[in-house]
Amino acid sequence: MSDRGRSRSPKPLHDADVDMEQTDDKKDAKVVVVNGLSRSVANTHLQTIFGFYGEIVKIDLPLFTKSGQNRGKAALEYGDPLSAQKAVSHMNGGQLDGLILKVELSDVPIRTRSRS
Repeated sequence: MSDRGRSRSPKPLHDADVDMEQTDDKKDAKVVVVNGLSRSVANTHLQTIFGFYGEIVKIDLPLFTKSGQNRGKAALEYGDPLSAQKAVSHMNGGQLDGLILKVELSDVPIRTRSRS
């Protein structure tokens, strides 16, 4: 046998080690940004899936002009911050159409489309 000792495995994290609270700058955020969407997702899909966590006031799902497919991201504005936080905590890392979603809070309001 060798003289070398065995390396220790890293200690597992406990709930006390991880700060699960939202930072103060995003505490009142009502906008949720979803990245990693498949091209087939539509507004109705987002309303059905994310509407489970609270009332959605606005959905911004940018589309490619020529194909009409979404760009793989969306912004959802909830009626209250608690609903937005619930959606992020439950859906971040979740799957939709086989793709893993990245869901984050944003304090930037959803853009309004110009009618030019």
